[in-house]
Amino acid sequence: MKLGIQEIEHFEGVYPVIRLFDNGNNSIYLFVNQETADRLYDLFGTDANRYVWVIRLKSESTWSYCRRMIDIIKKDEISFLYLNTVSMHHVVYAWMLYRLPKLQTVLTVHDVNCLFHDKPGLSPKSIIKYIGKRMLSKRINAFNTVSETVKPYLNSESGGSRTIFTVPGAVYEEKLPVTLIDDNIKIVIPGSIDRKRRNYEVVFELLTLTLDIPVQFILLGGGEDDYARSIWQRCSEIETKRIAWYETRIVDQEVFDMWMDSCHFVWVPSVVETSICDGIPEVYGITKSSGNIFDIIKHAKPFIVPRSLEIDPVMELSSFRYEKLTDIKDYLNNMISNKAAYHEKALAAANVSGSFTIEAIRKKQYPLFESGLDKISHNAV
Repeated sequence: MKLGIQEIEHFEGVYPVIRLFDNGNNSIYLFVNQETADRLYDLFGTDANRYVWVIRLKSESTWSYCRRMIDIIKKDEISFLYLNTVSMHHVVYAWMLYRLPKLQTVLTVHDVNCLFHDKPGLSPKSIIKYIGKRMLSKRINAFNTVSETVKPYLNSESGGSRTIFTVPGAVYEEKLPVTLIDDNIKIVIPGSIDRKRRNYEVVFELLTLTLDIPVQFILLGGGEDDYARSIWQRCSEIETKRIAWYETRIVDQEVFDMWMDSCHFVWVPSVVETSICDGIPEVYGITKSSGNIFDIIKHAKPFIVPRSLEIDPVMELSSFRYEKLTDIKDYLNNMISNKAAYHEKALAAANVSGSFTIEAIRKKQYPLFESGLDKISHNAV
């Protein structure tokens, strides 16, 4: 099968998609921008030569790039296109699919309400965006969500007549040794410094609450706005080495992987009820998924999450749920005094990640990665 995979924002999310389709029988074209390509080059190494790279130029508009995509898809007879992120210019992508009526398509929906519950404003730009989302959603053959917990809501909001895949945002490839607790506990909070995604106030509160516990917190994400700078400033004012952070737009992949592999817990202090896309309300775990969950899967780590966050039931064994911060403090005290209990939790995390190997996902989503959507009819109108 000749297929195209598109992504211009989430290199970490498209990496598993590429790995899953790369079964030795498919010819894969990657429609990406230069920044995404650079990060994928780092991840794939010499295997990057296995793919055809169609890189969007910095000077190239979405309109021009989609026209180039059309030409390549027609010339090389690509039969299947996997749109992994379309967060803007929906009308252009819809026009592209209109020009390619025989092309089979899947769209990953990251924010369900953003796609299906947008409302037109008074400006021409707002009206075009609204129309574009409706046009694109009607032209797509099938949808994907990276989380099983979002699937029911996406199925309902998309009309219930098209296939919903659940291709996760990570695959588990490395069999890493379990990290043991020695003289302290390392807790990583991964992801960009963003007040709409993560509640950093509770991080500072727990830092104070656990002064009598040997624990280190690592803010493992970059930023580039005033809020991120304010968080970095607060970190610098803390007279202790119990918190680490990175004052950069993006944390280097090697640094990110090093901390994720060596930490004991991943903490996801989610802002469960949020609004990121044009002020449209979303609920993590129901209408959108947290990318942190897939960091947890990829690195096979026990994790700490609010009780209100919906997660895949298969991941419950490696999680600790809390309602208040004192719950986390008590849990960490128990892990320090009972290291065997942590070892059991870490082994459970490895077993959970074992459900997300390439082989397991290919089997669960069969025949997507072998034959695309040959058995799925095109419902576009």
